[in-house]
Amino acid sequence: MSSRSLCTAALVLALVASFSPDRASAYCRMTTDGSSQIGDAPCPTEGAPLYWKNPCLTYAIDYHGSVWMDFEDVESAVDQSFASWENVDCDSREAQLNPANPPNLIFKGLQSSDCRRAEFNSTGNVNTIAFLGSGDPSNESFQDPCSDQPYSSFAFAVTIVWHNTSTGEILDADMMINDQLATRQFAGGPYANCPDSGCPAGNPGEADLASIVTHEAGHFIGIGHSDDQDATMFASAERTSVAKRTLAQDDINAVCDIYPPGSLNDQCNAAPIGGLELNCETDANGDPIACDDPAGAPGSGSGCSATRTPADVPWAALLAALLGLTVLRRRSD
Repeated sequence: MSSRSLCTAALVLALVASFSPDRASAYCRMTTDGSSQIGDAPCPTEGAPLYWKNPCLTYAIDYHGSVWMDFEDVESAVDQSFASWENVDCDSREAQLNPANPPNLIFKGLQSSDCRRAEFNSTGNVNTIAFLGSGDPSNESFQDPCSDQPYSSFAFAVTIVWHNTSTGEILDADMMINDQLATRQFAGGPYANCPDSGCPAGNPGEADLASIVTHEAGHFIGIGHSDDQDATMFASAERTSVAKRTLAQDDINAVCDIYPPGSLNDQCNAAPIGGLELNCETDANGDPIACDDPAGAPGSGSGCSATRTPADVPWAALLAALLGLTVLRRRSD
């Protein structure tokens, strides 16, 4: 292969404008094909399905947290969200605490990261969860600081999945949450850990962070959008709903089929590919690492250049988004 790294970024699984009730409900696998799955478009059938070869995984929340919640509350919501995908009994195909035959999948939450960038490097990585944007919509936008293009303001969150374009092996996943103030047109905060009865209505009202992160955690492990409106992996969410934090049967089938019960335990090796590097923004001296600097400390770089990734391996990034259904409906009024 050429020494030029084959890195692409595609907006995938984005807008949901309608739902066709006569389609058979079934989970969808994200694939190396990278085809867009917009609205009721069919699930991609070309390319290798995405998966973690080592499904013993870590994640870290950027220390800045959210402008809408205390860090401890954010951490609680995120931990709950990832645990939902572990707490499934694949024999009975039910969600339950302490399942007898859980998926071969373990998540370990780490100490906070200092990383608000979506990137993968040949050495030094972290699966980061960061809140981007400001409570003041005239201030910071919902945008990766190393990208010229903002993420869609219609999205509550996006997850960037770095993977081998030949095999489908996932190498890194970064979750970016829209921390802007929601408007009649756009998604965003305020966020909260809402009661089981749902978030209280308001203008714009709170959105349930655990519901949003549970959906994005599905993308984190390679699951695409379901056409089952009751599924956590359905492409959009009502702002006041807490339903997505509880897996539906379609979601349970997906995680059990992709990661059938195996031999993982809490002692498994959860080190990211290339080793753990919680700080992707400053070097050992505390100096900022430029986005285009290939000579920075581990954790620098976008993973899209031959200077930062093995020259003989193609990488790709797939961007998956959870859209605010209520926001979209209001816009069409």
